[in-house]
Amino acid sequence: MLRPSRRSASIRHRRALTRGAAISQGRIRMLEREKTVDTPSADHDAMALYWRTVADILGGIETMRRGGSRHLPRFPEESDADYKFRLSQTKLTNIFGDILDTLAAKPFTKEVALVDGSASPKIAALAEDIDGQGTNLHRFAASLFHDGLRDAIVWLFVDYTSNVPQDATVATEKALGARPYFVRLAADNMLDVRTASIDGEEQFILARWRERSVVKDGEWGEKMVERVRVVKREAIDAEGEATRYAPATWELWERVETPNRYPGNEWQIVDAGEISLGVIPLVPFVTGRRVGGSWRIEPPLRAAAELQIELYQQESGLKFLKEMCCYPMLSGNGVTPDKDAAGNAAPIRVGPKSVLYSPMDSNGRYGEWKFIEPQATTMRVLMDDIKETQQQLRELGRQPLTAQSGNLTTVTTAFAATKANSVISAWALELKDVLEAGFVYVAAWIKDPSEAEIFVNTDIASGIPDDRGIDALLEARKNGDLSRATLLEEMKRRDMLGPEFTLEREDERLLDEAPGEPDDDEYSATNVTPLRPASNQ
Repeated sequence: MLRPSRRSASIRHRRALTRGAAISQGRIRMLEREKTVDTPSADHDAMALYWRTVADILGGIETMRRGGSRHLPRFPEESDADYKFRLSQTKLTNIFGDILDTLAAKPFTKEVALVDGSASPKIAALAEDIDGQGTNLHRFAASLFHDGLRDAIVWLFVDYTSNVPQDATVATEKALGARPYFVRLAADNMLDVRTASIDGEEQFILARWRERSVVKDGEWGEKMVERVRVVKREAIDAEGEATRYAPATWELWERVETPNRYPGNEWQIVDAGEISLGVIPLVPFVTGRRVGGSWRIEPPLRAAAELQIELYQQESGLKFLKEMCCYPMLSGNGVTPDKDAAGNAAPIRVGPKSVLYSPMDSNGRYGEWKFIEPQATTMRVLMDDIKETQQQLRELGRQPLTAQSGNLTTVTTAFAATKANSVISAWALELKDVLEAGFVYVAAWIKDPSEAEIFVNTDIASGIPDDRGIDALLEARKNGDLSRATLLEEMKRRDMLGPEFTLEREDERLLDEAPGEPDDDEYSATNVTPLRPASNQ
């Protein structure tokens, strides 16, 4: 009987290991190439880093620290322990969040509402609970505007109550509580969007977005369920004709547990149906500049976010330097340190309750202890840099600067504020168009012929008094070229009068202050000054 030699057996073993490694690497490469329903598009990937950075900033100091070296670079050759300590001492003054909240609130000093008479009573009733969760139109619009300004884009999807039979009557739909409603889709959740030219205009033919929800897991627990909703219109090929598209459909995919295969990478359809409108009722609210025909948006606040990261690094560096300067380095000259068991210099305890000795050596000389500490000049330079960065950041946010920034003239500050308000007015106009487009889909869902018109405040004052402007108004009023009502309305628009000011209330107060007919009590004996008798002289 022939037996294989040990050498040949070893060769076969090595070949088997090589084949096994090749197969494993092939599986890894196949897994990396595998695309699933939750795979983000290239446009999403291009925007993801900005969205993550902004989320970290708005999340506060803890999320910034969790970002680690993405926001706070390591020093060369810095140990993990030293970096961890320095990271724990970081500081964040969140001016970016203040800029975002201030700018996002400006169009909403007046209520966003349907213009009287432009919509049917049914649509007006829906506007009081526009998302089916108790949110009125004004609050929904404010959230939509805030998210659009934060992420450069946000999506409005007009959905309809599910599980309604195809042949349901109006009475059945009413009994089921069926109705259209607005859904706000965050930019980071929108995985992919595709459009095509249909009937001469750009229309959506595909949209995929994440839907995460928490459900019960057993009697007491809960778990996160990951889903992806897909709405699409399939292309219909026709020879010699322009490409046509089928009516819109939707699918709901859910991630399933697959412990025996690649965990968490298996998806299956759990629900599907048709969109009776035939089109995809999706509207984007864009505040940035769209790059070509893609859905990559240049964020309007990108420079402010990047400068906020710079400010975070500067403030953290200054705080770390202060920590180091508060504990200067102790230097012992001519002092023989104590040794530990291993023969190394033993640590020395310092502090108000510690006494350090420097005994005389064999030559009759004493050693000395002294502290070495850096000068404060470096800290003053860093503090000046921080103030300058803070000022630049607020200017990027187009906010009126405070009186402390005396190096900027009033004209420069007013110009920056005016520029910001013109941009905000443009965003507010865009919001108005988006909301009205959303109500077009609402009307289509319920077959309502009315065309809703939305009031959104686009007349936004800069917040900086314009002395020349108000002087001109007062002069026009003095010459009789301007009515009192118009003057007061202009003063209110320029934020010189509070938002609660009304002409009716002011007229009532003026009437209350006007002198009226004297009461009987005014002629009582106690209120009448007696006449002094004439002198006999």
